[in-house]
Amino acid sequence: MKKNRIFAVRRFFWPLVVLGAIAVVAVFTNAMVLNHGSAEFTPALSGQNPLSIQAPVLRGDPVASPDAAVKMQDGISHVASMVRGSVVSVKAPFSGQAALGSSGLTYVAPHPGNSGLVGSGFIIDSRGYIITTFRTVGKATRVRVSLFSGNRKEYEADVIAVDPQTDLALLKILANDVFPAIILGNSDLVEIGDIVFAVGSPFGFSRTVTMGIVSSNRRNLSIDGTKYPDLIQTDAAINEGNDGGPLVNIRGEVIGVNMAYYRPNSRFSGIGFSVPINDVRNFVSRN
Repeated sequence: MKKNRIFAVRRFFWPLVVLGAIAVVAVFTNAMVLNHGSAEFTPALSGQNPLSIQAPVLRGDPVASPDAAVKMQDGISHVASMVRGSVVSVKAPFSGQAALGSSGLTYVAPHPGNSGLVGSGFIIDSRGYIITTFRTVGKATRVRVSLFSGNRKEYEADVIAVDPQTDLALLKILANDVFPAIILGNSDLVEIGDIVFAVGSPFGFSRTVTMGIVSSNRRNLSIDGTKYPDLIQTDAAINEGNDGGPLVNIRGEVIGVNMAYYRPNSRFSGIGFSVPINDVRNFVSRN
């Protein structure tokens, strides 16, 4: 029987039309994708080797520069100048000082000077009220304080209140002068990693400033049988004679009173402790 060629053509006509339409759509779609991709990336690659293109610097990324270092240095110097005029040396007689441990976790000892024991303190009120530690003044009822601003450098001061449990003492300078008071901060806002400065008279070197960070906050410790539930730990250098000096934050605010350190085998370890300034506020309000 003869094959009908017209029938054969009609038999494959529509399948061929469908395949052709699919091919056209596929080509059109690929062309659109390629055009879109080249429009997006061509400007960035034009005239450049793709391997040489650097990642873009995102807005807000920190950029190290000499200007940033200078600004940081200026900030540190400003903080030091803010607080040093309010820091004093406190001189107590030898007979008024209780014995202090010298190894392990212990209170910061005053430095034995030529005319007595020398510790540190800071002015909290322009009328001449000073905060120091109980271990700095011991049993003394009157001490001498040395200032480093103004015309007169040394004054007598009465010990008007002490608290052995918090290792704090409140002094009052016996004069009606106006004194440079330091700014008190809020120790509840202290965070681990905060930059801090310890200011005092280590080994009799007055108004020495050391820098570190808050290593731990609200440290619960027992020192010579007395429990302290919320001490601030720092690696800012605290040595003999720093007792009673301020621990200051980057804004120039006092956040603690330096009062203890850890000295294994009587060696410096870089572990010091401060009474939170909010405990000082409570102590002053009671007196």
